[in-house]
Amino acid sequence: MTTDLEGLEEQVEKLKNAVRTLTASDHPPQERLDRALSYFVRTFREPPSGDALPHFTAVYTAIGNPPIGTTLHVRYEHLTDAERQAIETALVELQRIMAGRYEAARLSAGSAPPPAEESAIPEGRLESLVLSGGARRDQ
Repeated sequence: MTTDLEGLEEQVEKLKNAVRTLTASDHPPQERLDRALSYFVRTFREPPSGDALPHFTAVYTAIGNPPIGTTLHVRYEHLTDAERQAIETALVELQRIMAGRYEAARLSAGSAPPPAEESAIPEGRLESLVLSGGARRDQ
């Protein structure tokens, strides 16, 4: 089950990166599209099942239905606004669906959530600390 969890977690991270890259404004549109499609292809070596499949298919449809598993490259300026929007929406939905799958798998496996930031002072110890002499200015 750990391998499945790790695989799902990796897919979620790649899809987050795809969405983040596609919507970032610090790179030219062509570079953003290329990077997002690269993350997408590396996320799915083969089509996903269930509710993720229509969104997966939407990306391929928007870019002209190239063979699955090949390197994806499409000129940004050759895409219509509707195709660009379809890619962005599909990637966002895929990220949401895969994050839900990861969370469900993690919960069914009984995995603990990631540890919270630990305090520098262990719980229950605060009461036993004594104020230093410099902190007693009001006396």
